[in-house]
Amino acid sequence: MVDKVALWEELTSIKSSYQDKVWGLCGDFNAVRSEGERKGIRGGSSKKSEIIGFNSFIERNLLFEIPIVGKKYTWYKANGSAKSRLDRIFVSEEWLQKWPECKQYVQPRVVSDHCAIVVKSVLKDWGPSPFRTIDAWQMEPGFKEMVKEKWCSYTVQGNSLTKIKDKLKILKADLRVWNREVFGCLNTNRKRLLKEIEDLDVQDNVLDLDECDKRLRMELISHLREVDKKLESLSRQKARANWAKYGDINSKYFHSVIRWRRMRNSVKGVMVGSTWCEDPLVVRREAKSLF
Repeated sequence: MVDKVALWEELTSIKSSYQDKVWGLCGDFNAVRSEGERKGIRGGSSKKSEIIGFNSFIERNLLFEIPIVGKKYTWYKANGSAKSRLDRIFVSEEWLQKWPECKQYVQPRVVSDHCAIVVKSVLKDWGPSPFRTIDAWQMEPGFKEMVKEKWCSYTVQGNSLTKIKDKLKILKADLRVWNREVFGCLNTNRKRLLKEIEDLDVQDNVLDLDECDKRLRMELISHLREVDKKLESLSRQKARANWAKYGDINSKYFHSVIRWRRMRNSVKGVMVGSTWCEDPLVVRREAKSLF
């Protein structure tokens, strides 16, 4: 355990000296991130402290483990009585920006008791993106009424499923226009509101505001709070992280998690035994155990 801590500290020191570089750390770390990543090995207090220390090293260096495709474990004892996930690849935020679609593929075990890992960055066209909505839209007055009115106005042909598909396609286009023209850019709206509030504050310092301007400032502050709630909702929906409710939604780490989730959600197939499978139900089930 002492040697592992020394290695983590040395890697931290090296990385801190080259913050602007694209980092990829890979190899046999001889440590796991959770008890579920090893099987057939008895864990004690030392093992638990090792898990805490390893995760602390990852968090302190803002490292991200790119999605894994294939087997859950990368090391196997010769007699098969024990196995662990010791080999892994961590990357930096700069790496994610340069290769956003990369994944690590666990290869079959041949001679060594470890499985080789291959990193690939593959862009694939999986067809039209699914219909999605933004939770923050629900906070906009008249949104539900607008959607209901639009939906009832569509005239399409075909069976029930075809009608629903065609209506969703039309609604998607209408929502894109509504989002741009009515809902607007939240960050732009926030900057505008802050500027108007600041102008009134400056005016108030020189000459007291009249009642009309005071009411206007209160309205602007109220609108600003609404925009902030929408921005927080949008960020939380993108990242789906518990700390989004309590943390800094503008942090570099926060937006990196958003990018990482998009990569993970793009996994369309997994290895089941020695067979590649793209069945959505199987992929979803296996992905929960891999990430």
